[in-house]
Amino acid sequence: MIFVIFHGAGGNPEGNWFPELKEKLEALGQKVIIPKFPTPKNQNLNNWLAVFDPIYKSFKKNKKLCFIGHSLGPVFIWHLVSRYNLRLDSAIFVSPFFHALSSDPNNTYDKLNKTFYKEDFDFKNLKRNIPVSYTLYSDNDPYVKSNYSIEFAKKINSSLLIVKGAGHMNSEVNLNKFSLVFELCKTRIDLPLYLRYLAHRRELYEVNYVKGKNEKVAYLKPEEIYDEGVFHFRNLQKQGFCTFYTKLNKFWNTQSLYYQEARKAAGRVRDFVRVFILDKQSDLKNPVLQKQIKLDMEAGIDVRLCMFKDIKTKVSEPDFGIWDNDYLCVVGSNNKDGVSEIRLSSRKKDIQEANIWKKEILRKAIKIKKFENDTKAFLKENRK
Repeated sequence: MIFVIFHGAGGNPEGNWFPELKEKLEALGQKVIIPKFPTPKNQNLNNWLAVFDPIYKSFKKNKKLCFIGHSLGPVFIWHLVSRYNLRLDSAIFVSPFFHALSSDPNNTYDKLNKTFYKEDFDFKNLKRNIPVSYTLYSDNDPYVKSNYSIEFAKKINSSLLIVKGAGHMNSEVNLNKFSLVFELCKTRIDLPLYLRYLAHRRELYEVNYVKGKNEKVAYLKPEEIYDEGVFHFRNLQKQGFCTFYTKLNKFWNTQSLYYQEARKAAGRVRDFVRVFILDKQSDLKNPVLQKQIKLDMEAGIDVRLCMFKDIKTKVSEPDFGIWDNDYLCVVGSNNKDGVSEIRLSSRKKDIQEANIWKKEILRKAIKIKKFENDTKAFLKENRK
């Protein structure tokens, strides 16, 4: 998705909530453009169109577009859609208007904006080319009365959202962050699971965004794994593969929300495999582990057993998960049978390596269909 943010009269790309929104969207792997238009000097429709024309020519065919405009920006978006017959995926209009805000012909603001005002847009065409849009307005905007923004929205059947006490939704009311616009943008992005989790983590732990940088590898504290797990299980769409290394059984709480959500996910995605990797045979006699296996089987998880000794030379990390084949979660252990760190990675080479581990583990693992019979057979086989 390409997001284009349009400032208003007297505005600039570095003002208001534009830079923060740009950083957040870029952190999700999106392309963001914030053109700088001449204002107030040399501000007129033709000059603004001249600035946008090379941007328009840079768009690749069939690339999804979301336009976000503030103040004068929304009506300029209407001009662009009309002029270029642009088909947008969506648009977000903040404090919009499309005609004069005052009956005074000498009103400075209206004189500055007069070339943008237009009453006879082809609204049928605008509705067709902007199929999804949101109009945000404030009940105490000192420049744009709410009825102007409401009229704007009704002309193209845009969804109206009122933001209480937000003024003109700019830096005058210290609105340098605008999470509502970001959340609306996110609804238009088909994000892979890994990037959705990073966005969730940034909000949860208030992790700052790094401008222009995507984290292909992230490190979590051991206690953060439960939140990560609950999130990915609730958002899993295609498939899951994971191991349970019994040497780390003190770390895992088999009755936690983490495992409850895993069982729910298994009922939804159907392609879900968990391999219990036994550090020693006696681990299988642990009643807590037995209950975990039975609950997983009842939930529809494809449960398998494997001895660590059979895969330790081929699998460097015995406790890991691959989610939607989009990212890898590795639970790193230390010499004291504890967890040292959690590593998440969306790098292709890491996922490819993990799939090699997966293949080796499945080659050595035995599928459990009937708990009593199959576990006894597994133990008997491994006594040899």
